Amino acid sequence: MNPARPKTNAHRWVLMLIFTCGFAPARATEPRPLPDFNARLLGSDGEVSIAGFSGQAILINTWTTWRPPCREEMPDFEAIHQRYQDQDLAVVGVNIDEGQADEAVASYVQGMGISFAIWRDPHNRFSKRFRSLGVPETFLADRNGMIIRHWQGPMDPNAPANLEVIQTALGIAATPGPAQETAVAEATPKRGKRLAEQRGCLTCHSTDGSPGVGPTWKGLTDGEVTLADGRRVARDRAYLRRAIVDPDSEIVAGYAKGVMAGAMPGRPLSANEVEALVVFIESLSN
Repeated sequence: MNPARPKTNAHRWVLMLIFTCGFAPARATEPRPLPDFNARLLGSDGEVSIAGFSGQAILINTWTTWRPPCREEMPDFEAIHQRYQDQDLAVVGVNIDEGQADEAVASYVQGMGISFAIWRDPHNRFSKRFRSLGVPETFLADRNGMIIRHWQGPMDPNAPANLEVIQTALGIAATPGPAQETAVAEATPKRGKRLAEQRGCLTCHSTDGSPGVGPTWKGLTDGEVTLADGRRVARDRAYLRRAIVDPDSEIVAGYAKGVMAGAMPGRPLSANEVEALVVFIESLSN
């Protein structure tokens, strides 16, 4: 398949976010039926089919062994599998590594302690059936076999909003279990890094001191900074929060106004997500 070449800067920007940073916001579109799809179960000669999940909700993720965002998602998908498998949530990972890669895929899965089903699709028939653009991508279908969410790029299965929609697909009341409580209560560098990748922040901000569209995040919490209007402000936690929530409020000298805000897709960040990003940025100065 040879996709049409993007004709505008807007198209190129969207594709850069999806394929370079691996992120586009979750899409809550009009529900549509799960397409017919079958593949070979890893470690078996037998084929499995989506039709076998009638009456269950299904979280189906397409992935490869060579994409870092896929690796980062895997432990969280396993946690979701462990938490909801007894409530009829099927978690399926469709691996699209090309060629005779079963042994490498099996080693990868075993090394990460994955117990949910892994299907092999080396010819990537998944992309055509599901109209996916790249990896990773994730689809959530309810018990009626209707797709109700589509994440293009990495998702955080333990994020409160995502847990809520999974519970909705299962038809159960949204209750804050241990995974959700941890996601809400703890702002960790790991969670902040994931959010930075998901939100496309690292397209503009480096983490190693190298120049970019926006200021590097390495050492960002040290000392003061001069703004475009000549003021100097302390780069403390309050400054970081302001810069994350409203990046155009205090433009750093030498950077253009409007670039950061225009490059932030998706829903507004929650207070807990902002705090996670702040903790991640602070960790780059340690």
